[in-house]
Amino acid sequence: MPRLAERSTANTLKDCWEASVDDYVIRLEWSRAGVIAAACIGGPIHLLDGSSGGTVRILDGHRVGTQCISWSRDGRFLASGGQDGKVRIWDPNEDEAVRVLDAGSAWVERVAFAPDGYLLASAAGRNLKLWNSQGELAQSYAPHPSTISDLQWLRQGLFLTTACYGQLATFTPDAPEPTKLFRWKGSILTVVCSPDGNYIATGNQNASVHFWYRKTAKDLEMSGYLTKVRELSWDATSRYLATGGSSIIIVWDCTGKGPAGTRPIELEAHDALLSALEYQHRGNLLASGCQNGLVCVWDPRKRQTPLGTFQLEAATTQVRWSPDDHAVAASSANGLVRMLSVD
Repeated sequence: MPRLAERSTANTLKDCWEASVDDYVIRLEWSRAGVIAAACIGGPIHLLDGSSGGTVRILDGHRVGTQCISWSRDGRFLASGGQDGKVRIWDPNEDEAVRVLDAGSAWVERVAFAPDGYLLASAAGRNLKLWNSQGELAQSYAPHPSTISDLQWLRQGLFLTTACYGQLATFTPDAPEPTKLFRWKGSILTVVCSPDGNYIATGNQNASVHFWYRKTAKDLEMSGYLTKVRELSWDATSRYLATGGSSIIIVWDCTGKGPAGTRPIELEAHDALLSALEYQHRGNLLASGCQNGLVCVWDPRKRQTPLGTFQLEAATTQVRWSPDDHAVAASSANGLVRMLSVD
């Protein structure tokens, strides 16, 4: 069983509960109502009570594998995408999907509800689609030049950002063509937009992080990472960008003229490659996880050692802060979800 690591007498983490879902957890997402959705790579989606870890419901998900999930803003609906090419909309109080949507390809890479909670974006192959709250197709965008690897809504306004090989693109709900293109010759794995909407960062196959100023399209690149970068997270102020790509967390200060030519903060505690990073929604704390199962909580502004740690017996797959930022959930490759509160 997972155990709390005794690495520091000043550990600020309190062990709350543990739940088993018996499969590799590929995605972990909180609803605003305090329900945790744990999507298993084999298909099922477990809904867990965030306060106790008890099972609320087990959804069938996608029989050939669930790939992605997203809660609506009000927590009334959960969207999922899978390797069957379908998007399913679930009511957490019902066993069956309330809607099944055709995403346009055999593999749904991402689904994401808009900040207003009424629009849902899906990415499958080269196909980007937008659905309304009734599950009707609201917009079918022009095909991307290659497979869409990631998408994210800007928090400020209804702008959608997508990534594929060679480009970033931004879209609005009312036009089928992109409003802006950001060209870059490389394979983009993940994209994160800063909370204030001013910056877009990508983690890339070539062991780099690329950084764009959204309004001017000015860009720069941070290279020299040990491996491809899949882990990125902005802090709530849009000042700090935490990046993975090795066992060391690199945190860039993006104020002023940006991170070019500056020395980043380096956070060292993990002895394996990072596999998860997430800042609090409103606070300054950063949670991290790695492939040997160690999970850490940091305050990078104040110290370069963890505030607390805990240990899972298998690789960490996700770390997710609760809606109130008082607790962090972590999932593992052997099908466990662990909840710890932060004092």
